Amino acid sequence: MRTVLSGDTFRLRRWRSGDAPALLELALESAEDIGPRMMWTDAVTDLAGAELFITERLQQWDNGDGYAFVAEDRDSGRLLGGGAVGHFNRTHRVANLGYFVRSSARGRGLAGALSRLLAEFAFGDLWLQRLEILVEPDNTASLRVAEKLGAVREGILRHRLLIRGTPRDAVVFSLLPAGPPAVTPAVPR
Repeated sequence: MRTVLSGDTFRLRRWRSGDAPALLELALESAEDIGPRMMWTDAVTDLAGAELFITERLQQWDNGDGYAFVAEDRDSGRLLGGGAVGHFNRTHRVANLGYFVRSSARGRGLAGALSRLLAEFAFGDLWLQRLEILVEPDNTASLRVAEKLGAVREGILRHRLLIRGTPRDAVVFSLLPAGPPAVTPAVPR
């Protein structure tokens, strides 16, 4: 299974323990933009919180419970955002796809590009047959990313998300692999 996925100007790679200072910088810069929708930013307010976040993502990867990547600029190595494939339903080979981009890197198509790479990873490396993207109805930027990715808007799921203890509706998008369904006994761990 790949741990590095290459884009034109960035690469997605598995998190490293040494990423904590850069993650903290990203979280502090972007708290107003991504914080309301990404609860992990509540815990990444100091170096210890950033280290714990990364440790948890590495454990999820090692256990096969989720595959989180960080997006870094190919030239500078600066963290630009990230994404993950997780929340598996292994019986039906379905998972969720999520993404985020730091405030200063928004508006350049990065979320769409990194989501494409994550989808290729999910369908190729993990043999999934369906990805779901859940987006709050008022998150217009994320709705556009899902649409540009070619995901199909299937409807609104009432109270599908629980954000800081408050139930929220979610637009559900689906993304399917190109071509006929792959046949495999199970999602690799």
